[in-house]
Amino acid sequence: MALTMRTERKLNKLLSAAGILLVVISILLISVLSAPAAEESGSLTLRCVFPVGDGQRVLSKDKYSLVKIADASFSDASVTYTTRSEFKNFDCEWQKISASAMNAKAKTLAYYCEQNGCYTESRTTDKNGECVFENLGIGLYLVARTKTDPDNTDFNTDPLLFFMPQNVNGVIIYDVVATPKFSYTSADDPSGNPGGKSQPADRTLPQTGQLLWPITLLAVMGCLMILAGSFLMRKEGLGETKVR
Repeated sequence: MALTMRTERKLNKLLSAAGILLVVISILLISVLSAPAAEESGSLTLRCVFPVGDGQRVLSKDKYSLVKIADASFSDASVTYTTRSEFKNFDCEWQKISASAMNAKAKTLAYYCEQNGCYTESRTTDKNGECVFENLGIGLYLVARTKTDPDNTDFNTDPLLFFMPQNVNGVIIYDVVATPKFSYTSADDPSGNPGGKSQPADRTLPQTGQLLWPITLLAVMGCLMILAGSFLMRKEGLGETKVR
């Protein structure tokens, strides 16, 4: 019986120790995943091309400008966007509005930023129709074409709101690549279709939120193990007292 009680005592201590270890690991994971995320930076690459038959028309020498619309902060289960003070009149629940509403917001914001000089960075598309914005902190951004090369005036495109980082099917992406949607306004569509036509867009609005619930579950399991170990040890102690 003494051997059995000694074994139970060891198991109870082991259970409590394992629970404490799980809690410590959870705290470390939260500090590693949450705190550095606020300091993480990413990039946006724009690929500005229009499909023509089996090839593509490269839209080079266009200027695109960018500004941060909302800041982001991480919580246990998601990321929250807070509209910056200069854009408070456009505030909304950014995570919940539809793609069409987001597109309308982008157009309104682009006009406002153009009129009030709000853009903070600008890039010009290269010979491949690409430009890159780097060192972007987490948040919500607006990017718009603010100057069009004379050779590209027949190609129209809408401004774009995008999240940094993006959560695509549970994968967090900091290096975002977007192909803006262009429409050709001339009667002679270079793709060979009469009346002008838009090419398929490749600029999916991301799902928002970063899943940290497994860490929370790990912490809860650790606490339960500690409580269970403490309860069993106390029960064992009461049993020894009664035997005596």
